Amino acid sequence: MAEIGILVALVAGLAFAFYRDLSPSATATTDNPSPGLVEALRIPSPELHLGRLEALQKMNYEGTDRNIFNAAPPPPPPAPASKKSKAENAASSAPVVPPPPPPLQVPLTYYGTVTDPKSGREEAFFTNGDHIYIAAPGDVLLGRYKLVSIGIKTAEFEDVPTSRTATLTMMLPVKQ
Repeated sequence: MAEIGILVALVAGLAFAFYRDLSPSATATTDNPSPGLVEALRIPSPELHLGRLEALQKMNYEGTDRNIFNAAPPPPPPAPASKKSKAENAASSAPVVPPPPPPLQVPLTYYGTVTDPKSGREEAFFTNGDHIYIAAPGDVLLGRYKLVSIGIKTAEFEDVPTSRTATLTMMLPVKQ
């Protein structure tokens, strides 16, 4: 029987300890901590310095426009402007005209013509590698080059996207 009494006393003690640890009053902090545990910061003048704050707000950043997140070195500074005469300044400020585009290169070879006897329609023969094309004026070859006219020894093409023109000369057969 004494063992049961001791067991009941231990269970009651454990229940009390468990209840005390979970109660809200045990987890609340006290407003008056014991001295020596918390030490106040020692600031000579804790007031807000409004003059310094205004000076910081008015300050402009005058650094380089370098990306601080890039490890590469900053670009070199621009070369100092040399003293030029008014004529040189006027010449350098004139708008730069881009050079004209290169002449149009049509990737076809012109081999000859034929006229349909029934309709009178004239057609020309062209090759591009192993491909042979038969086209009449107004036809578009290779999805880009429009055959404008067929001459005796020349064929004129227009590049549809750019409207530039090129003339192909007929390849004469080689005599062997």
